Amino acid sequence: MLLARVSGLRGVYSVKALFFSCLVYRLSGIQRFGDGRMKSSKEVAKQRSTARRHDPQAAMVPRSIQQNLDKLSRKILALLQEDGRRSFSSIARELKASESAVRSRVAHLEEHEHLRFIAVIDPVQAGYMCWAMLGITVSSGASPDKLALEFSKNPKAIWVSVMGGRYDLMVETWTETPVELQQFLEEFCYANNQIAAVETMVGMRIYKWGAPQL
Repeated sequence: MLLARVSGLRGVYSVKALFFSCLVYRLSGIQRFGDGRMKSSKEVAKQRSTARRHDPQAAMVPRSIQQNLDKLSRKILALLQEDGRRSFSSIARELKASESAVRSRVAHLEEHEHLRFIAVIDPVQAGYMCWAMLGITVSSGASPDKLALEFSKNPKAIWVSVMGGRYDLMVETWTETPVELQQFLEEFCYANNQIAAVETMVGMRIYKWGAPQL
């Protein structure tokens, strides 16, 4: 391949071209050790493979889980959706898997942000008697993405999403009284130059509230 690149060159220029082509070709397959020594790409792959073999947790987690959840991981998540306090040993017995495998899967899912353990409350029972979905249209030249990030930092906005369709943004908020909802609108919507219009849709009754089932 290198000969084909310089077959049409002549004299000193062809020698220089051949030299630099060889140099690039050699360097492309070489990386450095942490102490500065050089190693080839084959040595890098071998080192990574050895590291995986010596990592018991990595050995239990198939490579496919890094991009897509496999069958066992989905079953674990489904059981945790039903009861987030369920023990690893109980899950392992039901799925006929080892407890260490379940523990490793859960740790991997948490590490790669497929799973978070949080306490979910019933807002009405907790005293939040007023809730609303806000359909927001941004001003000309304003960025829905930047506005969404701004609302995401607001603890009173419990759900924020950029939308396609009638609204640029949807924000859900829960307050204890209608007066607090009005204050939220005044402070974070009406006084915000990035917002051209906001439609307030007050909830009357919740019939279903949950998460996608795996």
